[in-house]
Formats: sequence, structure tokens, C-alpha cells
Amino acid sequence: INNNTDTTIGDLYCIECFCGDNDHPPPQPRATKKKKIFKKKVSTPAVTNNVVLSIQEEHTAVIRTRLIITSGLCCSSEVPTIKNIISSLPGVQHVRVNVATKMVLIDYPAATAATTASSIVNLLQTQGFSSHILEDVGETNQNTTPNDQKIIHWNVVFSGIFWVVSMLSYIGGPWQYCKYAGILSVVFGLPPVARKAWKTVRRCEFDANCMMVIAAVGAVILQQYDEAASVSFLFSISEWLESRATLRARKALTSIVNLRPDRANRILVEERPDYGDTNRSFMNYPIAVVSASSLTVNSLVSVRTGEKIPTDGFVVEGISTVDESSLTGEARPVRKAPGDKIAGGSINIGSSPIIAQTTSTVENSAVSRLVKLVEESQIRRSPTEKLVDQFARSYTPIVILLAINMCIVPWIIAGPVVGQKWILNGLILIVLACPCALTISTPVTYAAGLAATAQNGVIIKGGATLEALGRVNQIVFDKTGTLTQGKFTMGNLQVIGEKYSKIQVLQLLALMESSSSHPLASALVHAAHDEGVDIPSNIIVNNHISLQGEGVTASLSFDHRKEPVQCYVGNQMLMQRVGLLSSLPHGVIDEVQSWSFSGGTVGYLGLESEGIIAAFCVLDSIRPEAKVVVADLKDRLKFDITILTGDSFGAARALADQIGFSDHEEEVKSQLLPEEKLQVVQRMMMESENKTGFCKSHGLLLFCGDGVNDAPSMSAADVSVAMGSGAALALETCDITLMDCNLKKLVYSIDMGKRVLCTVKENILFSLLSKLVVVGLTFASKTTLLIAIATDLGVMLLVTLNGMKLLPDRNTVDFKESHAKNTGKRKREGRKLAYFEVPTGNTNIALPAIS
Repeated sequence: INNNTDTTIGDLYCIECFCGDNDHPPPQPRATKKKKIFKKKVSTPAVTNNVVLSIQEEHTAVIRTRLIITSGLCCSSEVPTIKNIISSLPGVQHVRVNVATKMVLIDYPAATAATTASSIVNLLQTQGFSSHILEDVGETNQNTTPNDQKIIHWNVVFSGIFWVVSMLSYIGGPWQYCKYAGILSVVFGLPPVARKAWKTVRRCEFDANCMMVIAAVGAVILQQYDEAASVSFLFSISEWLESRATLRARKALTSIVNLRPDRANRILVEERPDYGDTNRSFMNYPIAVVSASSLTVNSLVSVRTGEKIPTDGFVVEGISTVDESSLTGEARPVRKAPGDKIAGGSINIGSSPIIAQTTSTVENSAVSRLVKLVEESQIRRSPTEKLVDQFARSYTPIVILLAINMCIVPWIIAGPVVGQKWILNGLILIVLACPCALTISTPVTYAAGLAATAQNGVIIKGGATLEALGRVNQIVFDKTGTLTQGKFTMGNLQVIGEKYSKIQVLQLLALMESSSSHPLASALVHAAHDEGVDIPSNIIVNNHISLQGEGVTASLSFDHRKEPVQCYVGNQMLMQRVGLLSSLPHGVIDEVQSWSFSGGTVGYLGLESEGIIAAFCVLDSIRPEAKVVVADLKDRLKFDITILTGDSFGAARALADQIGFSDHEEEVKSQLLPEEKLQVVQRMMMESENKTGFCKSHGLLLFCGDGVNDAPSMSAADVSVAMGSGAALALETCDITLMDCNLKKLVYSIDMGKRVLCTVKENILFSLLSKLVVVGLTFASKTTLLIAIATDLGVMLLVTLNGMKLLPDRNTVDFKESHAKNTGKRKREGRKLAYFEVPTGNTNIALPAIS
């Protein structure tokens, strides 16, 4: 779809239209040129070479530009400046800056002609911030490390050489004249810093560049040339060193952003005369290599060995294996056959090509949602990070004020000799006033932790959530779909009475449950299908209502009855509430209790005028890792574990026995409605707060569920975790998403949260102590500018590297990119190439087709 194509968007219902999940793909917006659903025209969501277009509530296209700041962004103190600069452009809606990865996200309306990606880059350049556009899908070059960051600028190299020469003056004797080489070091190293400082002053601001210029110029005036050279060179090279230290974090984030495919092999079904033949093979159809963003719903694409699947869909033809590790973190290949669902961004690593039909556009695919979540999580700031920034904003002016007094007061009171000595100490304090080492200590740690979890298939929405994970001491699990797999199968079915046959009961169950999205409903529908039972067409369903935590009800109109009959399908609580449970024979009660105590979920089918006519039991197996995970949480981490379920007491007790719970009464609570689950969670959180002492902060509560019947509890908990196969809305609103539903990833996330919290504390403590030690030495006249700038630079590098230790091994970070490159060679043996002229923008490209 070209950028200048105006279309209208129809079938936009709610947020779930854009979310969807693996089992229930979202209804896709259809693009038409004549039929207008909205009165106002909007631009079709598309991906250009630099930007991504999305749809806002007011139905206007919004451009998101991604920039990488390559020069000028040292710590969070520059973030307000960057936001103010970009926000001055017309139409800019949101500006978000990630200090650790140097990424800036800017949202602005596409209709704003004065604001473009290039204009933003140029404006930043005039204010002393070099940047480049992070190219998005549709571009072949996605390198996020420009050349000017890979090498040291020539002026910094010369500054370093003359600085080393000036250091020889410490030998004494004839070598003392080497200190004059420090002047050349300042000449080469200071001008770029001075230009940035001048631009900062023109904005009526004061930053680290201004501090270093004052310190270097002051040292030259005092004829401390070697000291001036130390400030000029070490500060000039600090940005390059810090950039290299955080390179792994940026590469980790970029490897996730680059998961979005850029090209697709679209099958040209209209080019073959046998189109429509049910026996045709799409493998022999011609293809066109197009931008992945141009694919629409129901497009047919060919995915060859080593290629990325362009968007979500299902296999139409071919059998192969797919690597989904980019989405789930699991490196285990998954076999895909016709009818199986596939996710965009995964790679075909089998020996055969597959033909797939798309069920979503690239912008609405699972990988695009993953990229968006990761980008948003990197931008969100934690309370600790905000607290550190507030401290730095107070610390810096206080130290500078103290330094000014040290330069002026002794000179006035004691004269020039003593005053000169204290001026040097004041310049040292100005260097120490630089907040970079302190403010970089927290965001770089959060960036590393978030990137590490994302690479392992865990999406954590921001540093605040990561920090909260480190303070969790209570975990509440939902049962169905969380501790169990949520894949039900029919275990038992007993017809009560002689009026209805088994086939009629299955027909009613399938009729009532066919429109429900609950996992249990699909088991009943499949059971009817396996028995060869179809949904009856002579029964009309009216007022179908889902009763959360109980079941479903509807009014049924039969051909042979004049009045409609109210039908109920649900658990014991529902039947008891509507007064049908009393009609159940005692023999059936004993039978269903035995089903329940064996771990089955018991349900009933009842008609208002006739009572309960059938009882059934569906079975669900626990996740293989559930027992190990629960034991690890209880024994190693000493967490309090509670299970909440709407299932019967017998089914809950059977699950507890399999997992290894000893105290069923306290740790497992059954037969709960959604609002009752919420009450339990709120009560547990209140009790936790009451147990805290004066100096002891209370632990946090984590709720882990699938979003079915437990959304209120998830929203109330301190930390909410959703299974990747859960409800779409839960995935959007929860704090953490386990993409592959593996509970071991929950333990990994909690351990990562504790490591992040510990690392942040280490970095902050080390930064503050190092500053205090040098300040003390300054007042004792036992330090120099060299020690001050070396301490500031050294601490900044150490806290950065300490945060980077959270990332996986370097080889793991680069695995997916190298894997794609190594397997990306297309196998064309035995295939003849035909060519078609397919216009793409303003360029005609000869595109190969398989025949």
C-alpha cells in the first residue's frame, strides 16, 4: 500500500481488535476505496522506510520515528533538554528518551508537513546532539552503530597523545617542560566540548560540558597545563567509552526491534490459469518479492528455508520446522503442517518451503506487538531512577555553589597565594559536581535486565515492574490455564433421566458453548464433533450470556415448543443459585464427587422447566514444570504460595496433591467467583502491609493468571503476570507476559528482578561513596583534577559494566542475527526462474518466481 493511498477503515470494534491471541486472532480492519464506514478519511497504516504509521482514536495517522543519539546524550540530565528541543516542533505529541540505549521515540501526526524525521535530526544537530534515524522494516540496512561511534575522532586521539606527553612532567628535572604539551591537548580536545557548552548556555541551561570547560580553562589560567589536559582528554573520550560499554544493551534491544521482517514472497495467484482449482499446488505459482508491510489479510506467501515468516497466519501447504525462539525464548524447533498457526518473525529452519495464508497485517502481528511492548518497557522509568535523578538535580547546584565559594572566599580572606590553591580545589569540586556516573547507574541496569528477559521470552513493562519483582514475597496462582495447561478433554458424560439421549445432550452442549471463548467450552464442542454430532439448526438461541465464574445461560426456542426454555451450562454454584441442584439424584451426586476428587472439573446441563438433564467432567493436566516451580518458590525463595480457583474443592485438592501442597485449607481456595478472588487478593495485600515494621518495607504480591475470569485480581495485585496464551486484553494490561507460558520463566524473572535491585543498590552506593571520598580528599588538599576526572569517568564505566553483567553471554545476544544470516541462503536447485515487473514505489524490480 503506497503512502499516498487514502482508504477507510472498517470493523474497528475495541482494543481486542488490535490485540488478539494465538487462539483467537483479532478481526482485521479491511481497507476499501469506495465503501465508507467513517465519515472522515484516514491514511492506511503502513510502514515507510523511516517510520511506522498507526491508527489513533481520532482515526488520524501518527508517525513514530526512532532515533539513536550518537553524541551529546551522556546521562538523564540531558533528557529534559532533548524533550524540549523536539517538542518545539509543530505537532509533536510524545517524546520518550532511553538513556541507556540512546533511543528516542517521537510520535507526531503524518499530516504535519513541517515535522519530518530529517527535520528532527537537523534540529538536534544544531543544538549539539548528533543522531541518526533507526531504520525500520522495509530497509535492508539496520545497523544501529554508526561509523562515528566505532572509531575515536582524530582530535581526541591527538589530545590523548599530548596528554600522555604532559604526564611525563611528573618525572621532574628536564621532563617538567613536558607539561606544556598539555596546552596542545586542550587545543585538540576542548573545542568540541566548548561548542556544546556554548549551545547549552544559549538555551539558558548548565550541564556537564559547561562544568568541564570551566575546569579546563581555570586550570590553564592557573598554569596547571597537565591538569587541564587531563580534563580535556578524559572527558572527550568518556562519551566514546560509555557508548562502547553500553553497546551490548543497544544490540540486545536492536536484535528484538529487527525481528520484524522486511520482505515477503507474495504468491501471485492471479497469474495462473488454474487459480480456483482445488487440486492445484501453490508451490508452482509465481511469486513477487514485496515489502512485508504491503501484505493484507488472506494474502498467500511463500516462506523458504532460512527466511522469516512475514506476519501471523497458518500453513496452507508444506511441512517444515520453525524456530520461534525470537518470540518465546525457546530454541526448540516446532513442526508445522497444514492448518497449524505460525507467528510473524519466526524462521523456517526446515528443509522444505511452506505456503502460508496471512491472518493479520505486519503492524498487527505478534512480533510487532512484541517490539512495541519492548520499546515501551525500555522508556518507562522506575521510582528509584526518578529518585536518583531528583537527588542529582539537587546535588549538582549545591556542589557548584560550594565550589564557587571555595574559589572566591579564600582569595578575599587569605590573599592570592592561598586563594590560588583553593581555586584549584574549587575546580576539582566542579568536576565532581558532574552527575553522570550517578544518574547512569540505574537506567543502564534496567535496560540490561529488560533486554535479557525479552530475549528469553519474558516481556516486562518497565523498570518499575522489574524493581517490584525484586520485592515480591507472595505469589497467587490461578489454576486453570496457569498451573494447568488449559487444554480440556471430555472425561465423563452422564445423561440423567430418559427423556434426552446422549446425542441430544451433546447437541445442546455444543449449541450453548460454541460462542464461548473459555477453554472448557472448546472441549465440549470438540467432544460433540468427535462423536459426529452437529450443532442443531432447528433451535434458536436468544440472550446468550456468559456468567463469570459460573457458566453460560441462554433462552432456547424449540420447533415443537411454543414457549422458549431457559438453558444453563455451568458448575455447581450456578445450579445451586438457579435452584436446579436439588433435582439431582443422590447416586449422581456421589458419582460426580468421585470425578471431582480425581481431578476433573465437573459441570452440569440444566433446563429451567426440567432440572438437570446431564452431568459431565472435563480433564486438564498440570504443566510439567509446575511442581518444580512451586517447590523452588517455596523452598529456595521462601515465598508464600496461594492457589485461587473457581473449580470444586475436590478438583482443587487433587491439583494441590499433584503439586505438593501440604496445607490445602490455607494454600488452596476453591469455588471462588471473580469478585471473591479479588477480595482474597486485597485481603492478602492488606495483611502484608500490617505485618511491616517501622524500618521494614512490606513485600509485594504477584498474581499469575491467564486473564480468563481473573482480570480484576490481576489489576489489583502489585505485580501481574499473564500467560502468553491467555486473554488478549490481559496481555495488554498486565505487567509481565510469559510468551511461551513456561512457569520456569516466572522464576527466572523474579531472580532477574532481585539481581537488578541488588545491582542498582550497588551502583548507587558505589557512585555516592566514590564522590564523597574524593570530596573529602579535596578539602584535605590531597587530590588533583586528574584524580577527580579519572574517578568520575572510572565510576561511570564501572557502574555501566556492572549493569551490563545482567545481559546473557555475548554469543547469545548475536545468535538470532547470525542464525538468520547463516540460514538465509535460498535453495533454488532444480527451479527455473521467471521474472515479473512489479512496481514498488518509483522503482521497477525484476522479481523471481518459481515455476
